[in-house]
Amino acid sequence: MATISNAVMTLAHDHKKKTVRAIVKCNVNFTPMERCQMTNCPGMRLFKLKCQLWGKDSGLTGTDDFLFTYADVFFFPDPAPSATESRIFDVVLGEGVLDEDWGEAEIFGLLKLINLYTLVQITRKTNSAAHSF
Repeated sequence: MATISNAVMTLAHDHKKKTVRAIVKCNVNFTPMERCQMTNCPGMRLFKLKCQLWGKDSGLTGTDDFLFTYADVFFFPDPAPSATESRIFDVVLGEGVLDEDWGEAEIFGLLKLINLYTLVQITRKTNSAAHSF
């Protein structure tokens, strides 16, 4: 099964505009067999990659808070399939979208890669970023 590696999130807060630019980067690594399938079936959608932002919960519930889903969705194969594909999710949000704790929030990205043939899904979290909005 394909894997997700080098999952990294950065936040850039513009205090004057009250916005946050949230960038999530990752690599998607395909097995030789998956790459063969993608090369031989270029018109098929075999994999889908999407990304969400979550707030890490340190409270009593222990459940993380869903904050945002990126509109961008990447499908594989692309026109030039390779063993490793790099992808970037980039959005500018109002700071209130990420202010889930009314103080310092810990935000992380959650990447989801779905094999559209087998419906097997793998997930990978990015680093967490603590920030006061």
